[in-house]
Parts: sequence; C-alpha cells; structure tokens
Amino acid sequence: MIFGKEREVVRNATRAIRDLMLRPGREIGLGGNFGGGLGAMAMLAAGNLRHLPEMAARLPGTLRDLGERMNAVPGARRRAPALAFAAQTLAGSLRHGATMRERYLNLLAAAMDEDTAARVHPAFLNILRQLTPDEVRLISLFQHDGPYPLLTVGARYKFGGPLSTELRHFSRLGEGAGCENLARVPLYVDNLCRLGLTELRPVRIADDTRMFRPLEESAEVKAAIARVEARQPPPLASVQKNDDDGGDGGNVIVADLQRKALYVTSFGRQFYEACEYRPEPGAR
Repeated sequence: MIFGKEREVVRNATRAIRDLMLRPGREIGLGGNFGGGLGAMAMLAAGNLRHLPEMAARLPGTLRDLGERMNAVPGARRRAPALAFAAQTLAGSLRHGATMRERYLNLLAAAMDEDTAARVHPAFLNILRQLTPDEVRLISLFQHDGPYPLLTVGARYKFGGPLSTELRHFSRLGEGAGCENLARVPLYVDNLCRLGLTELRPVRIADDTRMFRPLEESAEVKAAIARVEARQPPPLASVQKNDDDGGDGGNVIVADLQRKALYVTSFGRQFYEACEYRPEPGAR
C-alpha cells in the first residue's frame, strides 16, 4: 500500500521520466528513436519502484546525471543501448550509494557511445553487482596495469615447510584508493582475482624488488615478523641435532617473506575503462 507522500514521490519520478526521456529535446537533446528507446528503458526500470519510494526519489537526479553524460557525447556517436541491459544498469544505480551509482551510470553511458560500446562486455554488469564500494575504489586506482606490490609474512620451520600466515597480501593499495575498511583489502584482492579483473604473479629472484622496500620497512610487516620470531617451536620427541646450527636442528620457527605482484588483466582494463568512462563535455 502506498500512502500519500509515497504516491507523490512516485508521481514526481514519473514526471521526471517523461520530461527527461520521453521529451529528450527539452533537456537532454537526444532526438528520434533514440529518445523513445530511453523512455521505454526508464519506464521499465521504474516499474519495480512503485513500492520503493526511496529509490523512486533518486530517479530524477539519476536521469539528469545520465543526461549530462549523454549531452557530452557527440550526436553522431550516440546509440540506443540494449533495453534489458540499460534497464538493469539504471535500476542498479538506484539501489546503491554514490560510489557504486557513478559506476553504473558510467557503464551505461559507455554502452551508449559508439566509440566505446564495443568494449562494454555483457558480463560487466554482473561483475559490478559482485563488487563492494571499496573494491570499486581499488579498481579506480588501477590507472596502469601494474605491477602493484603485495607482501605476505608467513611462519615456517628453518629447514622445513610452512606453518601459518601471519600477514597476508599486505599493501598500500587500500590507503591509496581511500578504502573505508582497510583490514579487508586482502579479501578484496582475492575477489578481484576471482572475477578475472586482476591476477597475482610470483616475483622471481632475478626481478627488481625495490618496489617492495616500503612494505618491508613498514611497521605492520616488522610487527608481523616479530610475532613469528617470538613463537616457540612445539616440543619434539626426537630432534635431529645439528652442530652447525647450534644444535637445535630444524625445530626453529622463522619468518618467511613472500613477494607477489598484482597485475590488471586485459579484461580488467576494459572493465576499468567502462566503469570510469566520462565523456569530455564539448568534445566533437
């Protein structure tokens, strides 16, 4: 049931759709069948909002922002997007805060520009749905394909195998991107790799490791190493003594630093370009 105020909100959203989409010549400047297609898309996207007045209230401003993006695209390059893709993208922009909303609108605008539409993969919308605002902020940081240094601090026996991980995928990416939850950045990296946007590559002995020095000298890494070195090895019933290492054999726990480099994949580069797409006003 919709009450009076909610009914008025939906009415206002409907007027905005009519003014901005069904009569595009007045404010957006899109003519012909293109405007009619956008009108149908907007009506479809708004169809599910009748019982969600908060989302309906965001619709007028969202459509204006989309209109500003399209006004910046030269008329000869404007194209009608696929109706289902456009409606889902517009609806996604209404469900989220400013960070995600911007990317949904950028993605839709890229699909409506002839110069960029071919590089908007159909999977991009589904990928955007699987990202958090912090992960989108990380992607915005990837202005080049890498490498971006990551450091993992583990514990292992001096002459044996690994025991545990003390600090995983440590980097300065979160601070650089302005992430709200820095503790979750290693998980964000895992998700970006899972989605095929980035990949982790091991660093070879012959590689230049100077980019890792700021991480190695950080307080977080030094503290993790100290925690590992403070651990006491579990008692062994029988330890093979070794005179050369002071008689404690391999029953000593040491810190193990693992360097990895994060790279943006070709697919990730296309996704970045689509979600960060903003046409230059006045470009022709």
